[in-house]
Amino acid sequence: MVRESAANYRRAIQSNLMQVSIRGRNNKRVVLPDDREVVEFVNCSYLGLDLHPSVIAASKGVDPQWGANFCCARSRFSIEPQRQLEEELSELYGGRVVTFPSTSAAHISIMPLLASGILFDEVSPPKVTFIFDQFAHSSMQFLKPVLATEATVTTVPHNSLDALRIEVEQAKRRGEVPVYVADGIYSMGGLCPVAELMALAVELDFYLYIDDAHGLTIFGDRGEGLVLSQVAGTPERLILTFSLSKGFGAYGGGLLVANERMERLVRSYGQIYSFSAAQTFQAVNACRAVVRLHHDDVLPELRRDLRARVALFDELMGDPRPFSPIRMVQIGNEEEAISAGERLLDEGYFVSVVFFPIVRRNVAQLRLCIAANHSVEDIVGIVDALGAVGARPVAAEGLH
Repeated sequence: MVRESAANYRRAIQSNLMQVSIRGRNNKRVVLPDDREVVEFVNCSYLGLDLHPSVIAASKGVDPQWGANFCCARSRFSIEPQRQLEEELSELYGGRVVTFPSTSAAHISIMPLLASGILFDEVSPPKVTFIFDQFAHSSMQFLKPVLATEATVTTVPHNSLDALRIEVEQAKRRGEVPVYVADGIYSMGGLCPVAELMALAVELDFYLYIDDAHGLTIFGDRGEGLVLSQVAGTPERLILTFSLSKGFGAYGGGLLVANERMERLVRSYGQIYSFSAAQTFQAVNACRAVVRLHHDDVLPELRRDLRARVALFDELMGDPRPFSPIRMVQIGNEEEAISAGERLLDEGYFVSVVFFPIVRRNVAQLRLCIAANHSVEDIVGIVDALGAVGARPVAAEGLH
């Protein structure tokens, strides 16, 4: 994989398409190392909350008594503002929330505990079967070898409920507890069929482990995300992970479980929780500021702006589809995609160039993250530029 992709990575890096250190930022415009100013479509802060004055002010307002950091694992000490943040998030989303420095850290803490079976029964833990959606995020996929030391691990085609039903029924015949692993909004576009999945989970009695990193804050009346906005309460059979660094607009990650028993086990035995530090104090303050924004009238207007920008993009591209802030456009092979990214830079637009091994060979694409703080002119301009390089929309099933 490295040998085959190395030349493409080198070219993308040299062209300022990857591993770029921007020299300045003004809303959606950034300054590249070669002094070009471009409109970026890569930031996942879909509502622009990372630039909200109250969030910025909160991140700078750490009480001096806490210092810059408390260099200690959370199994020993957490600061009181961190506890308050978790209680505020628990109240906002329902269930019990545990926060982490990142969503990946949340996966590392809870997924091995799921594999052990103790989250289901501490006295007599059952054998578990993980059923991964083919496109589940790499932050979960890379744990497969760890999970396989104690659990059965298998994979089904993307969003295939028929294949999932077969795997669940086979697991139950073996006496194992099935856990389906998926994303809410997939990082390369496309949505999880939440309502159908929950109905199937109730029918067949299995669990859902869903990462709603890209859905939090931009869906739901209280910003609860794609998944929770389609279910009642926090079902016992749902374990949710999420990002505080994308639509939420601050920094960190977290998980939501239905009860205090699961929360206790994560806090006692979760790897990152037990042996590593928490979010930075600045991140905790910023997150609490975002929670406060959930309780005024700021977010509904920003969500409407985001949907309007996405709808305009889809209209101009001639490809209406279910709402998501992530849009993929197809180019061709790796060489063609990098060339397209270079030409877009020349036109003043920065998008993610996605090629093997991130996606299959010869289906390289451009990935756009559309945000509420993109202007109408930004959207019109990027669509015109995409047309000039021959890009076209790509269906979700053709992404990976």
